[in-house]
Amino acid sequence: MLNINLSTLLLQVANFLIMAYILTRFLFKPLKEMLDKRASRVTRAVDEAEKATREAEVLRLEYEKKHDNIDAEIVALKNEARIVVDETRKQMLQEAYQEIEAMRARASEEIEQQRADALRLHRSKIGELVATLTRRMMEDILNPQLHQTYLDAFLDQLRSAQLEGRISTGGEETVSAELITTIPLAQENKARIATTLETVVSQPIDLTCRVDAGLVAGAMVRLGDTLIDGSLQGQLQQLRSRYEAEIA
Repeated sequence: MLNINLSTLLLQVANFLIMAYILTRFLFKPLKEMLDKRASRVTRAVDEAEKATREAEVLRLEYEKKHDNIDAEIVALKNEARIVVDETRKQMLQEAYQEIEAMRARASEEIEQQRADALRLHRSKIGELVATLTRRMMEDILNPQLHQTYLDAFLDQLRSAQLEGRISTGGEETVSAELITTIPLAQENKARIATTLETVVSQPIDLTCRVDAGLVAGAMVRLGDTLIDGSLQGQLQQLRSRYEAEIA
């Protein structure tokens, strides 16, 4: 039979309870609080990690979206640049074509102008040559009878002139006139010319005479600002002017 000492048992139970209280108060409770704090920190760290993961995922999605948008913008910019390049090329080609057409038109105008100038110069030289040859031929065949013929033709020209009221006398009763001939005239011919002029202008004539061999044949008379040219030189000059004016 077991011999149990009650007082010893009670003392041991009391020691156990005291030890349990001390362990619970000074060991288990601080340990539990430490473990709870650690668990709380771990939980908070996990939550923060999950939050960071979610934020990183959001950033990743935004980046991918922006990347896709950037790719689309790049494609749009490339298309726009291609359109601009094509339009610029077309515009440059059009401007070049217009410039070529303008240069061609200017060249055609210049060629036409040069042709007209050359033709005009050609006609001028031919006209001058014809007038010179005709003058030399007339100088070779001129005789008193031909001079008289040209003088008679000049008188007919004076008779047909419409000069009445057109000659200014400056208040004088007579009209001053200058007669230019290729050879000196006989008094009879001077009188005929003076009489014809007085009939044409219906006023007395103060006639002075001058010789100019350059007229070749015929005569001319100057009444103030009016010149009546019946010389062969004048006729040749008129023919030359009409010939040079006929530019094909």
